[in-house]
Amino acid sequence: MRLLTVLSVLLALCLAAQAQRTTAAAAGSMPDLERFSPEQADKSLDPCSNFFQYACGKWIKANPIPADQAGWGTFNVLGIWNLAALHDALEQAANSPANHTAIEAMVGDYYASCKDEAAIDKAGIAPLQPTLESIAKLHDKSQLPALIARLHQMIRPANLNFIDAQYQGILFGLYAAPGFDDASTNLAVLDQSGMSMPSREFYLKDDDKSKQIREQYVQHVTRMLQLSGEPQAQAAADAQAVLSMETALANANMDIVLRRDPKNVNHKMSLQQVQALTPSFNWSRYFSALQAPASPVYMVTSPDFFRGMEKLIATEPVDHWRAYLRFSVLRFMASSLSQPFIDENFDFYGRTLSGAKQLPPRWRRCSGYADADLGDAVGQAYVAKYFPPESKERMLQMVKAIEEALHRDIDAASWMSAQTKQRAHAKLAAQVDKIGYPDRWHDYSSLQMKRDDFLGNVGRASTFEINRRMALFGKPVDRHEWNMTPPTVNAYEDSQTNTINFPAGILQPPFFDAAQIDAVNYGAIGAVIGHEIIHGYDDQGRKFDAEGNLRDWWTPEDAASYEQRGQCIADEYTQDVPEAGAGVKQNGKLTQGEDTADNGGIHIALAGLESGLKSKGEDLDSPAGNGLSQLQTFFLAYANVWCGDLRPELARTAVLTQGHSLNAYRVNNVVSNMNEFAHAFGCRAGQPMVHVNACRVW
Repeated sequence: MRLLTVLSVLLALCLAAQAQRTTAAAAGSMPDLERFSPEQADKSLDPCSNFFQYACGKWIKANPIPADQAGWGTFNVLGIWNLAALHDALEQAANSPANHTAIEAMVGDYYASCKDEAAIDKAGIAPLQPTLESIAKLHDKSQLPALIARLHQMIRPANLNFIDAQYQGILFGLYAAPGFDDASTNLAVLDQSGMSMPSREFYLKDDDKSKQIREQYVQHVTRMLQLSGEPQAQAAADAQAVLSMETALANANMDIVLRRDPKNVNHKMSLQQVQALTPSFNWSRYFSALQAPASPVYMVTSPDFFRGMEKLIATEPVDHWRAYLRFSVLRFMASSLSQPFIDENFDFYGRTLSGAKQLPPRWRRCSGYADADLGDAVGQAYVAKYFPPESKERMLQMVKAIEEALHRDIDAASWMSAQTKQRAHAKLAAQVDKIGYPDRWHDYSSLQMKRDDFLGNVGRASTFEINRRMALFGKPVDRHEWNMTPPTVNAYEDSQTNTINFPAGILQPPFFDAAQIDAVNYGAIGAVIGHEIIHGYDDQGRKFDAEGNLRDWWTPEDAASYEQRGQCIADEYTQDVPEAGAGVKQNGKLTQGEDTADNGGIHIALAGLESGLKSKGEDLDSPAGNGLSQLQTFFLAYANVWCGDLRPELARTAVLTQGHSLNAYRVNNVVSNMNEFAHAFGCRAGQPMVHVNACRVW
């Protein structure tokens, strides 16, 4: 699964992706939506020199990054609006329990428990004490499987995203996913994990900044262990053990670029073969403790990682394992504990790694946690109020128009043979377009929430979700299953189910605005639609067929032509990123899939717009109002959704750990490859926004 934005980095680090924009927003009321305006462009600048600055400079200057943000842009504004929308429903559920449905009562109890800071602070570490005591009772490494199974059940399950460096979990990750060779059946996947910093680079790079961050990390681990009750000397020694163990896991982790190639993570094994990888870890005992059903086979994404895990189990003393597991639990549960834990966790993940200056207000964090833990429950109210059927219908029309544009693009591709084109058409025709929300909501009737037990509520919700996912082992794949909640401001493509997925949360201004002309909507959400469709044909997605199976459906000659075009994209985006710090360089191979989707997505979105205009007797040069052509409006709307800025700390983390280019490059590098952009703004050869060797795959 490939996500659209870098906001997942923020969420993973400190759940600081939503912050206040107005005083009213701080109180929980609805802030203003960010709507596209052509007046945002800075007419004093030359669009052919730096289109991102031309289109976004005024917005960025007028909207500095708030103190509780590591980054700020139009994405964040909509994220706040959505959280405020959730907040209204959550407050009503928590404060007016009479005549509530069972779902509303459950949501209200969860939210009330999160908002009760006084009770949480008074409890301190006590709610987590039984778990810490179970870790303290670890006296033999043969106890690890059952203990880790218990810990896996209490922490929020992460969503799979192969552009991320690792699964976010303790020691290793477990989830269900379609098989690579037979996408009709879900398999149990065992994935690399176990690092509390974002990726292996944070442990292994030898530059001064990386060394400084590791020193700060050890200090952070020490303070967290002290807060949990360890004496200072023991906490300091345990922190060094944690760093040493996580560094060993980092060395065993597959490189993030290698991880992007699906053939590198396609390792089917029997349970006996998995056991042979790690003789010191009893997998039958682990799965029995989880009460997990058997999987037909087990997908092991990185056998070398599990060999490294075996070495760690065999060589590290039990007291080091107690330290590692104790800190891991504290890290994952910190947001559910008292204020000292929240503050210390934020100090490292929020300030040091992301650059944020302060925490978002409690109500906003609680709204985000409710969405994360009870997404289908809180999402139903959001969809009913903020995503009318007319919006869904207009979205579906745009999706079909953009898909038709890709069909035409495939036909026009001089570098593809008829055989490969036929298979590409078949894959596109088989794609499932999921818009807004699921057809069936999750059934939470077996889940119990208590108004006075926030940590317990988080743990029970996590157990519910991991059990729901494990129940999928060996079951047929449901292509209509969602991996995002309805209020999410994001979108994704999943090549193994051949689906594109647009939660209702992103189908609001400035992405989709029913009051705007088609040129605006095609430039904004249309380019996002195109981006997700093209993911099925980027350097990863093209390796999956119409049924989602990992199968080479390209002729050797067409594959070679593709790779040549893809290399142009990778070379173009391999560049210094000065806003992320001295010496930080983007790896174009890491971002190739996202960059290919950006470049191809805008082409087919523009073609969809052009087709619609033609049906009305207009063209791209026709006036769109405000002295702009349809084509100029389209490009300004495209840039508008990427207006924003990141603090240097988060920019560095993003460049090192995940596969998206920063916003300025998602605008400038894309339009510089397009003759249509040069035509729209009268750009000439030799100007920065006109690439001599323009790259294009789709």
